Amino acid sequence: MITNECNQRCTKCSHWKNKDNATRLPVEKIITALKSISTAKEFCIVGGEPTLFKMEFCDILQGISETSIRTTIVTNGVLADKNFIDKIANYNIHIVFSIDTLDRKFWKFVRGTNSYDIVFQNLEHATTVLNPSKISIQSVYSKETKSHIAQVAEYAKQKNIYHSIQDYISDGFNGSWSETEAKQIIPPNEGQQCFSVNRNLSIMQNGDVFTCFQQSWIKECHNPLGNLHTQRIDDILISDYTLFVSKKMTVCNLPCKVLKCNIKES
Repeated sequence: MITNECNQRCTKCSHWKNKDNATRLPVEKIITALKSISTAKEFCIVGGEPTLFKMEFCDILQGISETSIRTTIVTNGVLADKNFIDKIANYNIHIVFSIDTLDRKFWKFVRGTNSYDIVFQNLEHATTVLNPSKISIQSVYSKETKSHIAQVAEYAKQKNIYHSIQDYISDGFNGSWSETEAKQIIPPNEGQQCFSVNRNLSIMQNGDVFTCFQQSWIKECHNPLGNLHTQRIDDILISDYTLFVSKKMTVCNLPCKVLKCNIKES
């Protein structure tokens, strides 16, 4: 999470109200940590809005360019302009545009701003420059957006790019949208075990390392695993506390478990 700040005023969350107050983690620390994990496959940069810190993003890409790690960026698309797309196009990247509607009027409700033309101009350029494997669209499915998702999916199909849909969950986002239904969580088993266990790490803008962004919601797991300002990632990963948190996650039953990124397919 490169930043807590955002340049839109989306009604689905309240992240745009946040400000970065902590000392930023130097890019070199992130690069060193990534190179130290020999099994690392995917590095995802999120926010807030990641493109508020384009230079940091580009420095990270250059720093890990000799590895096989693919970097994904999830963006609202406002600052993902021609210059930025052209600069990152040749790296091992995947850029995800958050698009919840194609309707101009509803767009303003979703984003809180009139950014429709800017975003789609940037998205159109990205689709012409990037290989389809390097770009996708993600939509959030809620009571407010469910009638708009099919149109977004058709747009993605026409552009020959992947479209994913993520259920809206209110916990942690503090927005005004509504979940489409109560999330039915069953006890952990092979069919529905959180896929983040022993697979995922979340690095915060201040250097704190968690197993996932919701780790602090788990009983007795409120503290971070460590902090990259003062510790090596190798040492963090082998600590007794990290092992304890991982064990607790195997029976974690929080609502975020229903997100597709955390479901282990049976």
